[in-house]
Order: sequence, then structure tokens, then C-alpha cells
Amino acid sequence: MSSGSSPLIAHELLQGFLAPEPAVPSRLERLLPSSGTLPGLGRLGGRQPLARSLVSGLRSCGQVIFINNPLSGLLLLLAMTLQSFWASGFTLLGIVAAQLCARAIGADRQARRHGIYGFNGALVGSAVACFADLDSGTRPWLWLLLVLLGAGLTTLLVDGLGRWLVRRFGLPPLTLPFCLVSWALLLLASALAHPELKLLPASQPVLVHGPLLALLQALPTGFGQVFLLPGVLSGTVVLLAVAIASPLAALVGLAGGLVGAVTGLLLGAPAASVAQGLWSYNGVLTAIAVAGIFYPLNRLSLIAGLGAAAFSSLLTMPLAAPLGLLTGAGQPLPLLTLPFIVATLLTLLVLRRTQPALVPVGLHSILTPEEHRHRFDVARRLMADFRRQLRGSLAGDRYPSLLAQAEPAQVAELEALFGSLDRNRDRRLSVCELATGLEDRVAGAVGVGQEQLALVLAAIDLDGDGSVDVVEFSELMLRLRRLRAGEERLLQYLLPIDGDGNDRLDATELNRLLRSVGQPPLEPREQQHLFGDQALRGLSWKQFLDRLLLI
Repeated sequence: MSSGSSPLIAHELLQGFLAPEPAVPSRLERLLPSSGTLPGLGRLGGRQPLARSLVSGLRSCGQVIFINNPLSGLLLLLAMTLQSFWASGFTLLGIVAAQLCARAIGADRQARRHGIYGFNGALVGSAVACFADLDSGTRPWLWLLLVLLGAGLTTLLVDGLGRWLVRRFGLPPLTLPFCLVSWALLLLASALAHPELKLLPASQPVLVHGPLLALLQALPTGFGQVFLLPGVLSGTVVLLAVAIASPLAALVGLAGGLVGAVTGLLLGAPAASVAQGLWSYNGVLTAIAVAGIFYPLNRLSLIAGLGAAAFSSLLTMPLAAPLGLLTGAGQPLPLLTLPFIVATLLTLLVLRRTQPALVPVGLHSILTPEEHRHRFDVARRLMADFRRQLRGSLAGDRYPSLLAQAEPAQVAELEALFGSLDRNRDRRLSVCELATGLEDRVAGAVGVGQEQLALVLAAIDLDGDGSVDVVEFSELMLRLRRLRAGEERLLQYLLPIDGDGNDRLDATELNRLLRSVGQPPLEPREQQHLFGDQALRGLSWKQFLDRLLLI
């Protein structure tokens, strides 16, 4: 069907012929009910502010490692408690302060509920618990005050610096607010030299015999060090917290941590520091960020993510040098997550410029690596169907490919639907019969133009004999069912492809979409058949969905 004849309403109106389908949990959700973001937990508390705040706080804890899951957040707090009560207590304090500040400045409610404004504050609390001398008999009140002030400041930085980075470069602030605030607090504590603000002396890593043992220990401790937890047990619980929400994130993080640790050993890092996770935690974060969060997990993004993980280790010593010039209590400032931040942001910029076919995840629609991969798979399947239909349409060889694969129950259901529309029982659908069927089933369908419905019927007429039989109608309904099941994910996947932000898809953008899922670009005759006289203006999203259905 050429662009000049494609109705804007076809895929929306025709959905009235399909019965609503109940949401079916994915295979992962059936095997692992804790996976995903668990949106239902946010509704359990109803209108109780305390319950909602608790769930948001737990999400904040998980967002430190890109996991928006309250059960994971609970496990992460357990991991901190296993290390010390100060770690979990100060982390909670940081979350509360950051979230309250976000509410006070009127930050976006959805972002607050998903923990976006709380995870930097959580890390400030963890950092203070890690570097402050809290067990020497001194009172912790000044440290508590600094955590409150520092966590609140991270919210201001997320709202100010973070928004600027997104607007100017399309990049997230990641944990940069945490790093800036934590360094400021350590320098302040050192400058004040107050007896209640003592810092712990640098600890010496425990001796480890051999690089292989160091690498084995680096796998769990790399996850733990994301929260500044050096213990193997705590790190194992952090890994478990990630795995119950996103097995893909856990696997990618393990691979990234291993690459970071191996890179550290090749650079001559002591086996003891590698075993403690100091050369792997940035790799864990970087790999998950690149190959699962900001890009769907596929071969190219995995290679980029693991390369970025190695890069984060390569950056460790160059970035440590300038921080060594700033000392607190006679010690250089810690790196914290600076290598992860630099490696991830530079990788995202490089991929954007050199790999246009690698489609990023929109910052507004980030969920889990599994969901991002699902969007990619839906786009790949629908675009493969679309390309086959487009070539068949041009060759005059349109055949009911989906109907041949349908289950007998589905075929019987569609035949019954066709029979209910075929009022005169001639085994052919007319414009009047289609209009009557729509008016009976679809609110607002009364008065739909006969010309538009004739165009829809012409598009359904696969063999071009001038009429629509049960086979052709059933094929359309199967296409529509597949499109409806994947429509939301497809749109979420292709929105970042709309480079000019005009909510339309032009030929260049469509070719990028095709390349991203392994399809060749449009040939000139395919482009003309698809766009017609709208080649310059492009297709709206509704027009594009109509092409997928009716081409």
C-alpha cells in the first residue's frame, strides 16, 4: 500500500475485532517471581505515604547498581549490615535526606519513586561509614550531620548538574554527585581536624597467594565494593541481590568485573588489592551500564561493555594521580566510582558517533537488561516480518505466512469472527459489512469514511482478486495481534532513533532502525512504495504502524 492511501486509523480501529488478552508473565517472571522492577509492590501500600516512601527508599538502594527492585534493595541493606551497622544505618540516612530534599525542591514524583534521587545519597552514607572512624569511642553526631547535608546536596546536583548533562549531551550524571560530595566531605573533615571527625587510616589488603585466587575473590568483592563493602560475604549478597532482579545484569557484571580484574593484574596491580575488588567494581558497573542499561544487550553492546570495563581499569592510575594531590588526614582522596563514570560516559559518546546502528535506550524508559533485550527482539521480529511483507507487496506475491503457523484453535476463532462479520454469507467481506462490524465493536467508529474502509479492504486483499476472504482476513488479524503485543516495546525501542525529535520517522531514521536489527537499508523502489510523497516529511508513528500492518 502506498503512503498516499494508508489510513491513519487502521491499526487502532481494527483492534476492536480482537478480544483483550490478559497479561502473560514472561518465562523469567514465572521462574523467578522477584525479577524485574516489581511495580505491584509500589501499589501495596495504597495511599499510605510511609509504605510508598519505604519502597522508594529500597529502590534507591538498588539503583546504585542499576537495579530498580525493592526486594533487591532489602538484600543490599542486609549486605551492608553484615559489614557493619554503621554502613546500613548511614546508607538509610543518606537515602532519607536525599529523598526529602528532592520532595522539597519539587523534583519529578516518578523519578523520586523509582529511586533516581536517592541512590547518590545512599552512596554518600556508605562512604562516610567506610572512611570515618566511628568505633573509637567518639560520638557520631557530626558525621550524621555531614551525611544529611551531603546527601541533600547530591539531590541538588542531580537536579542541576544532572539535568544540564542530559540536556546538553544526552548523558546521565551517574554517580558523579556522590563522588563530588564525598570528596568535599572528606576534605572538610580533614581541614576541620575536629576530634569527632576522625578518619580511619588506610587499611592494608590481606595477602593473597596467587593471581587465580585473587581473580576468584574479585568476582564477589567487586560487587561489594560498589557499596564500599570489602568482605566476600557482603559481596556475595550484593551479587545475589542483583541476580534475583536481573540475571542478565548479574552475568554481565561478573564478566565486567573479571575483565577489570584481569586488566589490573596485567597492569601490575598487587594481587591483594585485586582480590579485595578494588580493580573490579568499576568494571562491574561499567559493563552493566553499557551492555544492558543504556544499550540493549547484544553482541556489539557486550563487546563495547567489556571493552569499557577494561578501560575503567586502565583509567585507575591516571585518575588516581590528580586525586593524590588532594589529601585528607594524610591520605589521598579515594577514587570511588570515578573510573566508572569516565569510562561509561566516554564509551556512550564514542558509540553514539561511531555506531549509529546500535540504538540506545531512552533515558526516560530505562528498566532492566531483560526488558531492553525484549524490546530489541520485538523490533527485530516485527521488522523482519515487515521487510518480508514489503518485498512480497512489490513482487505481487503476498501470501498468508502467519496463518500457516497458527494453532487450530486460533484458526477456528478467526473463522468464527469472520462469519459474524459476513452478514450475507457470501464468504466475502464488503465495505458495509466491515463498517457495521466496527460500529458494533469500536466506540467512535460510527461515521468512518467508506473510502478509508475500502482502502483497508484493498490492503487486506492479498491475492488482488478484488475481495477479502476468510484466509486474508485471518492473516490480517494475526498480524494485528502480533503488532498489538509488541507495539509498546517497538515504540520504546525506536523513539531514540527519532534524532530530530519531530515524532516522525523519515527514510534515514527507518534505515537506521533496519540496520540495528540486522536488516539491509531500503532500496529506492521500497522507499518510494513505503513513503510515496511523504519521503521528506516522514511518517508519523501511527502511519508507520499502519504500514507494518497493511503493507
